[in-house]
Amino acid sequence: MKFVLIILILFTNIEIYCQKITYNHGVNSKSSDYKQVMRLFESYLKSNPHNKRINRFWNSVEQRDHENFDFLESEFLPSLYSGFPAHVLSIKSNKSNYEIKVQFSYCKEDGTPYVLAIVNYYAKKENGSFKLYNALTINKKEWNCTTVGIIDFYYPNYHKFNIEKARKTNEFINKLCKDLIVKSIPFEYYVANDYDEIQKLKGIDYYMGMGGDTTPKGKAADDKIYCAGLGEYYLHEVFHVQIDKYYPNKHFWVSEGIATFLGGSRGETLKWHVKRTNDYLLKHPEVDLSNMLTLSNLDFKTAYHYVLGGIIAKKIYEKGGWKLIIAFMSSGKTDQEYYIAIEKYLGIKKEGLNLYLREQLNIESKKL
Repeated sequence: MKFVLIILILFTNIEIYCQKITYNHGVNSKSSDYKQVMRLFESYLKSNPHNKRINRFWNSVEQRDHENFDFLESEFLPSLYSGFPAHVLSIKSNKSNYEIKVQFSYCKEDGTPYVLAIVNYYAKKENGSFKLYNALTINKKEWNCTTVGIIDFYYPNYHKFNIEKARKTNEFINKLCKDLIVKSIPFEYYVANDYDEIQKLKGIDYYMGMGGDTTPKGKAADDKIYCAGLGEYYLHEVFHVQIDKYYPNKHFWVSEGIATFLGGSRGETLKWHVKRTNDYLLKHPEVDLSNMLTLSNLDFKTAYHYVLGGIIAKKIYEKGGWKLIIAFMSSGKTDQEYYIAIEKYLGIKKEGLNLYLREQLNIESKKL
């Protein structure tokens, strides 16, 4: 408690609904421009940015080009702006840009800090008034960019761009969109060796969960793919960018399952995940796959929604091709609707899933 009181004494404190803003002592509050940037950031947090409405404190270009114009907002669930106090560590000027470095955190009852993230925003003038910008919009200019087909690939200097993989990705998109009867969507594809490099590019210096082993990672967000350790041909996230928008009425396992069926997951194929899941389940007969939606990760590499969702998608495709897959992608979002769809398209009731899925995993794991 004493630690919390010290924080309140040392730093300027402004309460905004459930979100507080404090400033490091070194932040220049005397300069006119700095004062305007401080007020801008305060006003933005006060405007409930998690509502994702048109916002007069954000620049008009990004709002015009992106429905979810604040790229940081959805990086943290349910939202970066869910009540964590915001502590402005620094505001730094660089020519016409001002970089705002913010820590979202709070002090626990025992006085230890709980830090959700340290992130960066930019402020610069638009039509005479300061507006906020995504760090990605500014920082990506420091990376190389190569456009192949409908994809703008961004990558650091050390990365050797693979044009053949880039072309194969475009070929995959053309076929996928034809099969699923949708129009292809141009997007940006960010490539690096380590995911933290991409996070830094997005303006994220630290995030809860950062650290550990460097493993392949990918993420799709609206019209962007962030891909680390997987090169220019990571089809799982390509599926999400191209298809999810057109088929919103589907269960999470449907989306992840089809993406894994077509493009693997975490740098490995569906068959690879099937083999190690089958090996694990043979040793663990107590795991009940009839309640599969209550299961999460097998381990750091394989998640049940990837492998079981992928097997189910594969079996539905084998039974009815893309026509049945399209119907499956419009079968509803709830758990009950997912189980009903499986029974409808595969003839397997919920209580029969444990036996069915174990049999299919065993069969698929033995295929060449």
